[in-house]
Amino acid sequence: MREPLRPAHGGLDRSAPPADDTRVRGPGPRLRALAAPYDWRTALVVAMNAGAAAEVLVAVGLARAGVLAVPPPTLLAVAGTWALLALWGAVRRRLTEGEALAQLCGATGMLVVEAVLVRDPTWQWVCAVVLSLVPVTGIVFRRGPRLAPLTAVVVAGQVVIAFHRDEGAALGLFSVSALVLASLVPVVIIGVLARAVRAMQAETALQARTDVLTGLLNRRGMGEAAGALLSGAARRAEVVGVVLADVDGFKAVNDTWGHAVGDEVLVATASALREDVRAGDLVVRLGGEELAVIGAWKDDHAVAAAAERLRAAVEQQRAPGLPPVTVSIGTATAPAGEVAGAEETEGGSASDVLSRLIDRADQALYEAKRAGRNCVRHSSGAAGAPSQRGAPGPRIGA
Repeated sequence: MREPLRPAHGGLDRSAPPADDTRVRGPGPRLRALAAPYDWRTALVVAMNAGAAAEVLVAVGLARAGVLAVPPPTLLAVAGTWALLALWGAVRRRLTEGEALAQLCGATGMLVVEAVLVRDPTWQWVCAVVLSLVPVTGIVFRRGPRLAPLTAVVVAGQVVIAFHRDEGAALGLFSVSALVLASLVPVVIIGVLARAVRAMQAETALQARTDVLTGLLNRRGMGEAAGALLSGAARRAEVVGVVLADVDGFKAVNDTWGHAVGDEVLVATASALREDVRAGDLVVRLGGEELAVIGAWKDDHAVAAAAERLRAAVEQQRAPGLPPVTVSIGTATAPAGEVAGAEETEGGSASDVLSRLIDRADQALYEAKRAGRNCVRHSSGAAGAPSQRGAPGPRIGA
């Protein structure tokens, strides 16, 4: 038997108060803000700014020792500015793209100003090299063409620093080329790797919600799409319908032709269903040879017509090398009034509605099997409460 969808809340009554009627109060807004996790991208910017502040403080000691020809008060002011930038990110915990861009542009400006005002060659090189980290950090906030302006600002700053060192034209050009490469090469490499990782993540997410054999949605994919489907149906005052199809005699196909042919039959059947549905319908493999089409229709008659159309599409399909098959179909519907608000309610109400509809459609599918297969039956039970299943007849696949 197919396992019904279970609500995310596990069946607990969240609305009931404790036995002593004492409400448990959660933490206040300030405590929740303190407990909120850091966005890892913001943490990266905070770490960069804090590291720059610490580096400048080290430079203060070197200046006092006469190693760097930089006034210590100037370095202390610079360290304080870096610390303020780090504090800004630490307090915000989650910088927006605009805030991150402002911080990175500010860091670029600070490094260029430091290199221009402090005429120590070693310090100027340190500023120019640190500038190379700015576009690398910017990758995590801005992608593709949107990163180009920040990279251009960094390269322009490095050009200013290189020619401000009074090294002569030839050496200045060499310094500029080295600094530009130091900025662009990591950006390009990390950008390519980031794109590959995003593509892999998208592929993994797709595999997690689709059936490997047929390419249809699996239960997880159906659950993810349920809320939007119910919301649209409620908004348009339509009924939500489940058309549950089962391949007739599928066990005999496997026994006679082999499981490889059985898999091809499932793929062909799934293709026939998918080609005959609308753009917004969900086509799902629930398990085994059970496939479902879930969507919103004007009324029950429209659902019945769609089910008959799907049944005929499978019956008329002919694929070279595959035995002809038919499907038995059970349908069930829920009116707009019963699904309204279900997609917004905590506790998995959208999954509840689909679970009950699938359960009722499965009962109608039993009736279609009893009636001789290759036909459509509609459930007349109420969607608001789980239906009681009668004694099963010949089971699917028989």
